Amino acid sequence: MPLVNVLSNSITAGGGDKVRRGNAPPPIYLDYLVVGGGGYGTSVAGGGGGVVSGSIRFLPRFTLDVIVGNGGTGSTQSGAGASIIDTISPQGEFFVYAGSGGLGQSGNPQFNDAGISVGNYSKPGAGGSAQSGSSPASDSIGGAGGSGSSWAFDSGSSIYGGGGGGLGTFFLPNTGTGGVGGQGGGGNGRSYNAVAGNGVNALGGGGGGTNSTATNGGSGIVKMRYLSGSVMGATGGTTSVSGGYVYHTFTESGQFTYQP
Repeated sequence: MPLVNVLSNSITAGGGDKVRRGNAPPPIYLDYLVVGGGGYGTSVAGGGGGVVSGSIRFLPRFTLDVIVGNGGTGSTQSGAGASIIDTISPQGEFFVYAGSGGLGQSGNPQFNDAGISVGNYSKPGAGGSAQSGSSPASDSIGGAGGSGSSWAFDSGSSIYGGGGGGLGTFFLPNTGTGGVGGQGGGGNGRSYNAVAGNGVNALGGGGGGTNSTATNGGSGIVKMRYLSGSVMGATGGTTSVSGGYVYHTFTESGQFTYQP
């Protein structure tokens, strides 16, 4: 679970002093989504990145450090990266962590089950926060990757953190069917007549299972939104407006600032 310390708004006045807000800038109310990078796939499919979301209220004049996790790299078997929002200020501390996917395991510790392996190469990847990979029907069919999660406030209909599909085994010529990648950018597992798929970038999908060249996981993403017209002076990431809200989308590391 993410560690989130909500920043409080406290004003202290001594004796009979009166505190007047006047035209002080308003606080900002943020909804956020944080998705870790998906794991690379080998004979075991990559797990989807963790998916964490929530809401927070901040006072003006602060900066959030945003880290977007990379997807795992199959060619070097380099692990995926976590995605993080972090700040420490006189107002308090705010920290959100979405873990990276691993081999078969998702980036969310509540859903680390990689699915049951039937045969040597059938294990699918777990989804980022919704479900584990499914058990394959036989030892020649790879299990489907676990589904990821949607964000209730998304401007689109995306699902994030899908696990990779399991590899179909190849004990006989022209046999073996790869498992379907989980919803949320999971790559398909390798079949006898098709290569395995990589996880989708900016969705945190896990790479599909393969007995050939290892697959890559998809990179993570961080999104924030607030009510359009409620504040001025917020910057960072790529901005867009949808449904009366301003969205700040980070597909690479950066900073979100509110300096009115």
